[in-house]
Amino acid sequence: MAEVGLHEMGFHVHANGKNTEHVMDEVGLHFHANGKNTEQPVVRRVAEFHPNVWGYDFLQSLSSPYGAPSYSERVKTLIEEIKMDMFGGLLGDGEMNPSEYDLLERFFIVDILQRLGIDRHFQNEIKAVLDYTYKYWNDEKGISWGRENLIADLNTTALGFQILRLNGYYVSSDVFKNFQDESGQFIYHENFKEDESKLRSLLSLYRASEICFPGENILKQAKMFASTCIQREIEENQELTSKIQLLIEVEYIMEYPWKCRVPRWEAWNFIKIFRQDINASMCMKGVYEMSSERRKKILELAILDFNILQAQHHNELKDLSKWWDETKVKELSFFRQRHVEYYFHYACGLYEKELSATRLSYAKVTGLITLLDDIFDTYGTIDELIPFATALIKWDMSMMDHLPEYMKICFQFAHKTYMEIATEAEKIHGPHVHKWMHDNWKIVILAQLQDAEWIANDYHPSLIEYLKSAVASTTVPVVSLFPMLLIDTSFPDDIIEKINKFQSCVAWGCRLIDDYRDFQVKKEHGENASWIECYMKDNPGTTREQALDHVNMLIEVNFEELMRERIFYDYDIPTTCKRLYFDMYRSVAFMWRDIDGITRYSKRIRDDIMKILANPILLE
Repeated sequence: MAEVGLHEMGFHVHANGKNTEHVMDEVGLHFHANGKNTEQPVVRRVAEFHPNVWGYDFLQSLSSPYGAPSYSERVKTLIEEIKMDMFGGLLGDGEMNPSEYDLLERFFIVDILQRLGIDRHFQNEIKAVLDYTYKYWNDEKGISWGRENLIADLNTTALGFQILRLNGYYVSSDVFKNFQDESGQFIYHENFKEDESKLRSLLSLYRASEICFPGENILKQAKMFASTCIQREIEENQELTSKIQLLIEVEYIMEYPWKCRVPRWEAWNFIKIFRQDINASMCMKGVYEMSSERRKKILELAILDFNILQAQHHNELKDLSKWWDETKVKELSFFRQRHVEYYFHYACGLYEKELSATRLSYAKVTGLITLLDDIFDTYGTIDELIPFATALIKWDMSMMDHLPEYMKICFQFAHKTYMEIATEAEKIHGPHVHKWMHDNWKIVILAQLQDAEWIANDYHPSLIEYLKSAVASTTVPVVSLFPMLLIDTSFPDDIIEKINKFQSCVAWGCRLIDDYRDFQVKKEHGENASWIECYMKDNPGTTREQALDHVNMLIEVNFEELMRERIFYDYDIPTTCKRLYFDMYRSVAFMWRDIDGITRYSKRIRDDIMKILANPILLE
């Protein structure tokens, strides 16, 4: 009974391996005796996690005037005015009085709307605009700022490459060979009249280089070239010091790689950049400039839209904090209570009003999974964990009598949370969701039990052994699937098979990022299983720095593959589902950018949450 399902994963749990107390003393952890009414106290590992920093009263006090209907009505008015004013002359072939810079103008407008996070209001118009520009795209030469200009320029080509690729149009990175000399060095084809124009082109090239698929070495070369030249331009050209808006944008882009620029964070920052000088051109002076009146309307729409969505998020955070406050597990002190951070993690990518249920389910199920992770990795003993895992897999209520009190509380919480999500998912997608959920749930629980066995026995797995459970132990099979099942859209019958590549890419990427940031902390906690440790074991003589460099390379390759899957391979997967996986990965990259923003306290993450979820952006 205690080993049910374990052989299916190719391992056997040893309940009586190396003396547990001896193992824990070796790694220098703190212990306390707790719980069982036996002659010998239970020795437990205690990881000293920082407490929950988001109080119930604070979350319930969140308020915003932007939930009022008058603001939504103003948004509707602005959308219609912008459609008429901005897109009125851009749709179709523009035969009547075409702008000299008609292609650059279109790319520029789409770029602004997407970075401000308001493009969903203009989907039909954006598609028509991009269809128009794509007719003039040439994979060998690139594209010029105007259809009547036959000479391609770097700024328009780089900006167009990025926008077209991200919107699903096929464009080849070989186009940038047109901007290299015979030796492969990048050159400029345009005669820049201003340092600002030069820096703008370099920034466009840098942004284009970030949208890289596997094997596109020319984009890696472009990134190195653009990064070096941008730094040199800023250091050597004193005239640029007056271009505050452009320099803020450059600093932001260089500090946050594209995979970290999740949609809500991008919108908040670009609103700040866009409003810096409402009368300045964000593109190229003397080539294309947006009128001050048009910019003011766009900025007002972006701020109102952001604040209205934030008001919705306030209400959800209140519901989430009330749900958490009513649980018994909040009284347990041994695990990471991070339900607000997880809500933020998800809302950064899937923020729309209609996705409320999936946001809340993600925060709940991820809070649950973190509790289980800390039990399996830290607090539970292997003798407790075997029956606990069996009970979780079978949902066997009769086994509760044999569990210690803290596990009873956790089991009841897990069962209630799981069933609540399953019930709502069944209403949307039918009874087959139960099998989908249970299959993925079982995989995750067994992987966590495997990790617990390695910790209990102070076992150092080989890289091959590690890979067998590393993806499942990220818990991505659960924390991605369960919220996805609350998205109210039709799924193909074989949706689980179709999302498998996405799920594997995301899980693998999350595992690498987590190991890269936290392997040393985990090692101190007695967790010897990480990519870095396993790689060094299998490759004697490898230094820690070499292993970290190797992992960083794998992270980049993995993201390139995921990006290609997201943009080009459909598999009949609903767009929102693809966004879920893609932006969940990007949110991990964002929150783990400098440290593990879940395990360790991060003032940066706390400040970011306040910016995105708590404080409205002022209308000036």
